[in-house]
Amino acid sequence: MRIGSVPYLNASPLVAWFRSPTGRESGIEVVYQVPSQLARMVRGGELACALISSIELFRHEEWSAVPHIAIASTSRVLSVRLFSKVPLDRVRSVALDTSSLTSSALVRVLFARWWGARPDYVPAAPNLQAMLERADAALLIGDKGMLAQAKDLYVADLGEEWFNWTGLPFVWALWLGRREHIRPRLVQTLLEARDWGLEHIDQIIRAETARLGVPEPLVRHYLCDIMQYQMTPAHEEALVRFREECQKLRLLE
Repeated sequence: MRIGSVPYLNASPLVAWFRSPTGRESGIEVVYQVPSQLARMVRGGELACALISSIELFRHEEWSAVPHIAIASTSRVLSVRLFSKVPLDRVRSVALDTSSLTSSALVRVLFARWWGARPDYVPAAPNLQAMLERADAALLIGDKGMLAQAKDLYVADLGEEWFNWTGLPFVWALWLGRREHIRPRLVQTLLEARDWGLEHIDQIIRAETARLGVPEPLVRHYLCDIMQYQMTPAHEEALVRFREECQKLRLLE
């Protein structure tokens, strides 16, 4: 069986088990790709499920989510940020990270419903300097979104902005796949993988600190204080609200 995951720090507690001796014996192969590519692979039947942008749950009636697991946050998320050369009310163009699905929709929602602007949007590879040569502002996600240098730029943390507007957490990603593929054995395996990851979080922090070459306190703060991996009623409410906002802007078509 093949499943997919984003190659970002925030997913590490959910998939690190598959690289352990026990996980390697599970018969499940993890493919790492950016969210937009993972969505295409699930649609094409290449993956049983993937840790994928939450907006894809609303776009596919035949898909369902693995219960009880999410990548979520409440207020600041650090890794989904908008960088701008001008104040937000003066932004006329936004370069959207082509890796992104949910965050690209969220930035449109925030401009239209919270910041009160309707800029033009252009797709762009996730390179901040090149993006800002094309547009007033740029959206970056994942490790690049967290580690990008923002000197002399205006920066909006999308998780924080969503929370300030709605008072709700935000669900960035879910394990999603066609309903017939989300079987009890797979669900149980993914739950066990998450629980193993949270129990071995110190080991994961050390490995990710070395991979990213950043201070360990930043990685620990991000994984232990910011990221949330358990779905709660508040997260379910947040998903409903996000779906409603996307529908208002016709972002699900």
